[in-house]
Amino acid sequence: MGRGGGGGVSQPASEVALRARIGDHEFPLHIGAGALESVGPLWAGRAAGDGVLLVFDGNVAALAERLSGSLQAAGLRVVLAEVPPGEGSKTMAEAERLCRDAARAGLRRADAIVALGGGVVGDLAGFVAASYQRGVRLVQVPTTLLAMVDSAVGGKTGVDLPEGKNYVGAIWQPDLVVMDTTTLETLPARELSCGFAEVVKYGLLDGEELFGLVESWPALPGPEAELIELIRRCVEHKLAVVAEDERDGGIRATLNLGHTVGHGIEAAVGYEGYRHGEAISLGLLTALRVAVETAGLDPGWRERTASVLARHELPTRLRPEVATPDIVDAISRDKKADGRALNMVLIDAPGSPITLADPPLEVVVAAIEELRP
Repeated sequence: MGRGGGGGVSQPASEVALRARIGDHEFPLHIGAGALESVGPLWAGRAAGDGVLLVFDGNVAALAERLSGSLQAAGLRVVLAEVPPGEGSKTMAEAERLCRDAARAGLRRADAIVALGGGVVGDLAGFVAASYQRGVRLVQVPTTLLAMVDSAVGGKTGVDLPEGKNYVGAIWQPDLVVMDTTTLETLPARELSCGFAEVVKYGLLDGEELFGLVESWPALPGPEAELIELIRRCVEHKLAVVAEDERDGGIRATLNLGHTVGHGIEAAVGYEGYRHGEAISLGLLTALRVAVETAGLDPGWRERTASVLARHELPTRLRPEVATPDIVDAISRDKKADGRALNMVLIDAPGSPITLADPPLEVVVAAIEELRP
């Protein structure tokens, strides 16, 4: 059964305001065209202090200028903190630099960190917010489709170590999330496609109705009002799951559909060549094949999913130089690091996720090999 709030798809709106509740923490979430300009007044109405460390990367410098203006017009003191674009910024050294920027600027516990950008900035700035003075308030302003539907919501923050991605982090919920869909219009086509891989995941997890909306989606980013509705549906699914399992000890693991083999592919290529969403595209197809073989999923769902992914320029075939043993080895390392079974998230039907402990290796290998040209 889908988790996005039944009763059918509501009429598209030009702006959506949600109220998220996770444990005893509650915060507003706004989705709309031009919503960036509302961050200042929205935060000024909730802020305990007047200081803001605005963290952004060079790809969104123009947006940072606009957001800074909105915050300052609302009477807030803004300290700009630019980080280099890309996964290489998710380091302990960069987190320390940002903490020291905040300290030199005199930010106190009542002040806030504002994250403007994609998943890297959101993870990094969120970790700084969780760490600085043992925790300050956090505002997430995601500017990529992947960050909007997934990484900016749920409270997972972190940085990488040479030993692995996201090895240091914290669960730290935001106090405000604002998504301006017009920021997606400036993204390269490849970046939009990568975000759409997560949208496809939510369609499979939520049920046939949302998958049908995803399956019929036109060229990215899509019509404005319908796009707001699509993001809302994905966000509501994730919020419902996280509210049930904030600390990732149970049902939240279902959000990793496609990520077991997807992460294995990323590791096998040294996190170069495949972007996260592209690896997840291949991981979804692998998981669906394993589900066909072990959980009775109708094989037509894999073919329909492959068609959607291909139509939005996401890979459905694995490059020949990526060796299956390397992918399997990366998956096995994850299992050994955890010390438990390898839990692979599958579906037995759209909207019905299940977890299979230690799927048969030969089935997983065959599903990977099916991705070969």
